[in-house]
Amino acid sequence: MQKRITNRVAYKFLLFLVVLFCMTLNAHTVFAGTDIKISGSSTIQPLAEDVGKLYQQKYGQPVHVQGGGSMAGIKNAISGISDIGMVSRALKKTEKSKLRYTTIGFDAVAIIVNKRNPLNEINRTTLITIYNGIIKNWKEITTWDQPISLVSKQIGRSTLEVFEEYTGLKHHSNGRGINGNISKEAYEAGSNIEAATLVGGAPGAIGYVSVGTAMSLIEKGMPIKILALNGVAAIKKNVLNGTYPVRRELNLVYRKDDKRIKNYLDLFLSMEGQEIVKAQCFIPVGRGR
Repeated sequence: MQKRITNRVAYKFLLFLVVLFCMTLNAHTVFAGTDIKISGSSTIQPLAEDVGKLYQQKYGQPVHVQGGGSMAGIKNAISGISDIGMVSRALKKTEKSKLRYTTIGFDAVAIIVNKRNPLNEINRTTLITIYNGIIKNWKEITTWDQPISLVSKQIGRSTLEVFEEYTGLKHHSNGRGINGNISKEAYEAGSNIEAATLVGGAPGAIGYVSVGTAMSLIEKGMPIKILALNGVAAIKKNVLNGTYPVRRELNLVYRKDDKRIKNYLDLFLSMEGQEIVKAQCFIPVGRGR
């Protein structure tokens, strides 16, 4: 009798463990399925993180955001590693054939130098001759005797692609551009913050980063300044009317438009989401595509 009771208790306990395991497994599956994973452009990353906080507050579902560059955003969205990819440039035809996209704002690429540099503007021709290594000291174009330190961007970064398109220079791994190659002496930064930090820390440095990121860092005390390009200041008005020559789209890409992604995109394009875009010195967009 005692043995039968013991077996019955053991059976109930085992059944309880099985039920508990199934409940835990099911809860984990539901939780994992409601997460949103986002990766790509470091330019868009802080915006995506802030909108992600709003999303979690509203829907109770976590949003995980990491950088890696626009190319990583494209690849991860296509492969399914990420639900959404961040791409800070216009999409190519081949990419549009594989992914849907929504434009959440606009940005421009700023040419930045250390705050100590007396230069306030630069033209395209001078920019090219600096980055291909012909001009090596600031005294060749100013009264300041200071060696030039070049800061460029890594392969896979959309800022590099936009810079290549504007200057006609190419990273040496991308072949030869119509105006040659970016000097191999250039330090290759990953994120915009890394590039800006390098320029802010080296008196003779020059780099190119997101206008929005540059303005935000300047407000926080980073010792850099934005150069006017071809006589046009990198300000919102000039980016919007097209007079500033290096403007770009900020896009989110995705394979499927499920409810989670739709809710996140709608929040990004809402008044609250676009205020985040504006607050971080980017240009809001009226609606996505």
